[in-house]
Amino acid sequence: MKTIKYSLVLIVSVSLIWISCKKIPVGFIGESMYYKDSPFSIEQGNIKQVTSALNLDGSTLPVTVTLLEVRKKGTTQRAEEFYVPHEVYVYNAPINPDIDTTIAMVNAKREKKMIPAFEFLPSGQFYFNAGTIFLPPRSQYEFDVQVSNESGTKTFKNIGEIHFTDPEMSKIYSIAGNWFSDNSTANGALSSNPEITITKISSQGTNAILKIVDQNGVAFNPQKGEIIKRGDRPTFESYAKFHPVTYTDTSLVCNYEITPFPIKRISGYGDFLIYYRIPSTYATLTNPPAGQPAGTTYSINPRFGFQIKQEGTYLVTVKLKGVLHK
Repeated sequence: MKTIKYSLVLIVSVSLIWISCKKIPVGFIGESMYYKDSPFSIEQGNIKQVTSALNLDGSTLPVTVTLLEVRKKGTTQRAEEFYVPHEVYVYNAPINPDIDTTIAMVNAKREKKMIPAFEFLPSGQFYFNAGTIFLPPRSQYEFDVQVSNESGTKTFKNIGEIHFTDPEMSKIYSIAGNWFSDNSTANGALSSNPEITITKISSQGTNAILKIVDQNGVAFNPQKGEIIKRGDRPTFESYAKFHPVTYTDTSLVCNYEITPFPIKRISGYGDFLIYYRIPSTYATLTNPPAGQPAGTTYSINPRFGFQIKQEGTYLVTVKLKGVLHK
């Protein structure tokens, strides 16, 4: 009996010694981490795009996520182009068009830097800047990360993908046109709705060139007063926050400086609406409205709205169908 008791005491004692010597795990690091939004869809050229963070599978905080390598999808080589620095604007604070009305005010909130197209945050998020425009169009990448906390370090290969997509360069919101009789209050819609086209003619600069043309493509001349304002309604100038609009013999030109342009809607005027009038001195209708006295002349009144989303030089053409330049 004494032998049995002695044996039990010995076993318990040895067990306690073994437990006291064994290292107790500190914290927890997960095995099944993932990005819920992978593959990330990134529009090339946007100023700021941030991906979701890494799901840590309950790992003990704090956790540090380190980017190990980015590769072209399906390859084994590091994607060197992904790391190449380019000169881009970095914004330190949002631009408020109601307050930041000069270039000096805008420049106080931004600076040009030579940096790669991304920053990788300790949370595992990618912060992409406008430098993505320099990457190959529609390219796809995969990447590895390393995760560390007090419990240790784990490596996750091919844990996520990044797919770059063609950016939306511009957007047309509306286009319409009316005639107004010079002899009365009569007015109505043009027999054919005007057309608006936006063409990116250069990746350089931040310029919008607005042309209003007749059905044959003949431009109305802003310098000669062939395009005038409509009372207190917004015009191209209403949205030009940082530089004056320049008038040429065929167009109105604005250095919009930052995208998107326009940056803000004008209260009461919908999606960036612009109004102009072409006096009857300079235009005639090919199909005059029925019921109007012979010899009646008409002013032409286009209304349109658009927005430019990416930097560059754009030609915005408003074509007045059923209208001829005199």
